[in-house]
Amino acid sequence: MATLANEGLNPSARPVDDLPPIVTTRQRIMRRFFRHRMAVAGLAVLAVLYLIMIFADFVAPYGEATEDRARSFLPPTAIHADSGGLYVRNATIDIEAGTGQEVVTVDRSVKYHVKLFVHGEPYKLLFLIPTDRHLFGVDQPAAICLFGADQVGHDIFSRILYGSRVSLTVGVMAIFIVIPLGMLIGGISGYFGGWIDNILMRIVEALMAFPTFYLLLFLFGVTLKWNLTPLQRYYLIILILSLIGWTSLARVIRGQVLSIKTQEFVEASRATGASSLWVITRHVLPQTATWVTISASLMVPNFILGESALSMIGLGVQPPAASWGNMLTDAMSISGLTLHPWLMVPGFFIVITVVAFNFFGDGVRDAFDAKSKV
Repeated sequence: MATLANEGLNPSARPVDDLPPIVTTRQRIMRRFFRHRMAVAGLAVLAVLYLIMIFADFVAPYGEATEDRARSFLPPTAIHADSGGLYVRNATIDIEAGTGQEVVTVDRSVKYHVKLFVHGEPYKLLFLIPTDRHLFGVDQPAAICLFGADQVGHDIFSRILYGSRVSLTVGVMAIFIVIPLGMLIGGISGYFGGWIDNILMRIVEALMAFPTFYLLLFLFGVTLKWNLTPLQRYYLIILILSLIGWTSLARVIRGQVLSIKTQEFVEASRATGASSLWVITRHVLPQTATWVTISASLMVPNFILGESALSMIGLGVQPPAASWGNMLTDAMSISGLTLHPWLMVPGFFIVITVVAFNFFGDGVRDAFDAKSKV
């Protein structure tokens, strides 16, 4: 102890190895995010949905366009269990003579056991590997429709899986157009100001003045005379949603750039002779990355709802291609929905996805907020 005092050292000081590790900003953000339980739950739900979407062909027992008129509006298949495992009965829909009412006819004489990794319709796993293996299925003539069947006998469960490829990706794809466009327009407007700012912001305000959904209807209505394939309609939906969705992001970016461009590091870059484009892209816009990340996570559910609404009223992706929106077309009739409530199942997946994205977006926002108590 005396030796330490003579050397001018603090005897109570801890060795360097005992000091707590330095926590980086990224680690703090991750900790705040994972403390947000609802955000983590939302991320887990989205991870499951997107994983199933990738392997939709394998998980779905039937093809996207496979139909069986004998099972039109078939209720969800009842699954039973015995010593041999899970099994179903063969069920069909018959029309009762005289009344015209639908009657479910079930053959109880034979059990059809549910099998794993069965042979079925051929497809390409991950769009690359040819195979005909499906996760589960039953022998013909029985069918397993976990969520029932629609008007033409499509298996709703299978079409929900195929439809997720449209509904889950349309928002993500639109973001790749919205973010660059919104950042570029907002960055130029805020950086240069003056007449450039006035012109760009008047255009933004004009687009924002129109009700979004009616503007979508107008833009898509213009294209009705075009003979578009389902894939072309998918790309068109992404393009239209993107052209409408960038305006709010551009306004926010413009406000942030007005503040950022007066800071010293921007002035120093100008003094070195850097071009305006270089200053905007290398110094100004990167400072808005936090808000852009938060905004992107919160915009995706709006795009999903937009695509679903367009498809539900017949302006989006057309059958036999599936999307969660066009699957709800049969549920628009109150009488049909009363008789066949299982037609609303795709709407449940839309709600779950939108809620999960909102929780995830809230968690991202709180994680980047240093003052958050989460």
